[in-house]
Amino acid sequence: MRDRSDNINSAVAGTCEWLLRHETYRTWTASDRGLLWIKGKPGSGKSTLLKYGVDNHRGRDSDLVLAFFFHDRGHKLQRSPLGLFRCLLHQILGRTPHALPDLIYTFENRCKELGRPGEDWQWHEEELGRLFKSTLLNVLKTQSVWLYVDALDECRKDDAVKLVDMLKSLLKSLPHRSTSLRQFRICFSCRYYPILDLDAMFEICLEYENREDISTFVDVRLSAFRARNSATIPALIKECASGVFLWARLVVTQVLELERDGAGIKQMEETVRSKSSGLDILYRRLIRNMEPASLKLIQWICFATRPLSIEELGWAMVLEVHCSHRSLEAFQSAEDIPNNDRMKRQVQTLSRGLAEVTGTQDVQFIHLSVKDFFVEKGLSALSGGMTSTKATIEAHLRLSGICLRYLSMQEIGSASSSSSSSSSFSSSSPSSSYRSFTRYSHTDYPFLRYATFSWVAHAKQGDTTSVPQGDLLMLFASPTNSIMESWVRVYEDLDNWSADCPPKGTGVVHVMSRYGIFGLLTGILQTAHRTTLDIDARDDFGRTPLSWAAEKGHEAVVKLLLDTGKAEINSKDIDINASDEDGRTPLSWAAEKGHEAIVKLLLDTRKVDVDASDKDGRTPLSWAAQKGHEAIVKLLLDTQGYIQS
Repeated sequence: MRDRSDNINSAVAGTCEWLLRHETYRTWTASDRGLLWIKGKPGSGKSTLLKYGVDNHRGRDSDLVLAFFFHDRGHKLQRSPLGLFRCLLHQILGRTPHALPDLIYTFENRCKELGRPGEDWQWHEEELGRLFKSTLLNVLKTQSVWLYVDALDECRKDDAVKLVDMLKSLLKSLPHRSTSLRQFRICFSCRYYPILDLDAMFEICLEYENREDISTFVDVRLSAFRARNSATIPALIKECASGVFLWARLVVTQVLELERDGAGIKQMEETVRSKSSGLDILYRRLIRNMEPASLKLIQWICFATRPLSIEELGWAMVLEVHCSHRSLEAFQSAEDIPNNDRMKRQVQTLSRGLAEVTGTQDVQFIHLSVKDFFVEKGLSALSGGMTSTKATIEAHLRLSGICLRYLSMQEIGSASSSSSSSSSFSSSSPSSSYRSFTRYSHTDYPFLRYATFSWVAHAKQGDTTSVPQGDLLMLFASPTNSIMESWVRVYEDLDNWSADCPPKGTGVVHVMSRYGIFGLLTGILQTAHRTTLDIDARDDFGRTPLSWAAEKGHEAVVKLLLDTGKAEINSKDIDINASDEDGRTPLSWAAEKGHEAIVKLLLDTRKVDVDASDKDGRTPLSWAAQKGHEAIVKLLLDTQGYIQS
């Protein structure tokens, strides 16, 4: 979770020093309890400035300095309050372990009673929030605390509001000029964010303060340029930057490229002036005449469920649903897979400098404003002018198809279904089973984890009946359902502790029903006459697609499945009372989970067994009553009365 801090550019020598002299900042540092908001336009240098402040205060041994950098393009914990609390508590543990008795007690107790953390049990946001508050009070008895939180706008809006409210409440609850508690100061940085009522005592608007820093940066980067050329170009960049550091950085890079290409001063001036209307205009000009591969790269960086490593991206970029190769070895034999150095150059070239490879070898945009631009406008422009919504849907469908195509490769299928394999893509041990994926996923199967855990998420994000889904339907058309078999085996090997791990026997209709992927399921059912499809197929938990859809609350999917009998798929009605290994029916699951509309759909068939008991002797009515679902209890009682009459 410290990756984001490590990847933020350090301040150029001579920049950010104004912060320590700024009257507002000095007043905040002298306060007993204070909230400082550093705000500014996208790309104005907020993260670099906040990192400078953190580094400055960390030199004081007597104070505890805590910092968290939200990261929208990072992993889930990097953009959530849960990640913030975990990171801050970890920092406190390293400096003042005596302040965390409640946390340590809870951790040791859970490990004894439940097992391994992260596998058998998980921390939850609310409990860590409470533990953070109690721990902070312990720390403040002996130390002053500085809390820096960067890029608050890069977590979910609801989370940002809740987090700000919690920290403001905590700040106000502490007595001022207390003899028992030391000083506590909070510094947030974020864009102008109207949904937040920061009610900050202190505010610094960065674009009004950073012009000198931008001037210093431009002079440093163009020092050799000035010696060879006119000083008008650096002056023009400073004039047009309007307080946006990122704009100055990108334009300086372009000017240096123009100089290397032998361009004249006039052309450079025109380039600077043409980009002077802000980041959006600059991004629009940068993506003009991008090649087709650029679109694919942008889609991956925009919509990957987590940042891809450079190795993962190498495979993601060469795979397509309709690629001619059927094995991973064929790709490598044809030298289609770029090495890391070549892939890094491709990232730079295809993105026109808008993406980068981080120190941890993940690929991301250089700034959140780049992602915002592509999602809202850029992808639409690169996709022939289609709406941004349609461009997003098509991107997710493409990415899901690529993941499935990887899972369909010969080595994946053979290694996951046999106890040993001589393939160079399997374990080097001749006796290894498909569990070799766990040991070799990064080196031999670099894209395997992502493809396994993410294809469903992309399929769901791209779910619609308005965009053709022929590529995915083609992948699922195999009568042997081989992709699903490989996926289930690999998932079980990689993370069989996960609640999302599919049981053996899971078919494509189970998946679509479990996750509510209505559009794709509709297409699968419409083409069912060309495949072997059992709508009542049971997985190893004894569960049918209808059972999963009823439990998860996917009303449209339940209705679609109930209507399959009318469409005469397999020439029979769906088994509405199919019970799983625990004796539970779709009605039992829907009643327990409180899905009233689904309970009504099932009851309206007049075929459902209202009094069916599971292995523990529990009926749908008893489940609904225990969970307090009053409306469902009434529905079931009314139905029982109707049947008895």
